[in-house]
Amino acid sequence: MAKRGRPPEDLYLKWVKGKEETIIADCRNGADNKKIAERLGCGLTTLLTLGREYPAFKVLVKDGKEVADLKVESALYRSALGYEYEETVTKVTINKDGVGQTTHVEKKKCHKAGDTTAQIFFLKNRKKVWRDTTNVELTGKDGSPLNDPLSHESLRAEAIMLGVKYDQ
Repeated sequence: MAKRGRPPEDLYLKWVKGKEETIIADCRNGADNKKIAERLGCGLTTLLTLGREYPAFKVLVKDGKEVADLKVESALYRSALGYEYEETVTKVTINKDGVGQTTHVEKKKCHKAGDTTAQIFFLKNRKKVWRDTTNVELTGKDGSPLNDPLSHESLRAEAIMLGVKYDQ
């Protein structure tokens, strides 16, 4: 007996085939999944289905996004350390008699100091000692570790007493 309803369609052929270069270019330029879906003319759910069902599409998007990620990492690193750049200043002056003008182009080297926010962000992501994590070990009244499992309510109460955020 034949199946009822719409015949299954090949999503890859419909939405991706022939548009691979466009997808890679969009990913390299920082497009997120929503923008890629808009560019292809499909919905976000269809795009996510493509990623699940077609490994080639998943690799295509992943490789494209990796290029954008590397560019941002490089820019963050450069911003954290500071850098030298050349600035061109063009000055135009009008002669005293009001006729004619003189153009003076001046190039000067400038230094952009390292951005402390970028430095902190970089270190928190690369070095464990810089991370904002706190390990809390609950102990009994006698100082021994608690071996019995605690309910979420009692853990939440202990966390509040210690001033620690508890999400469950």
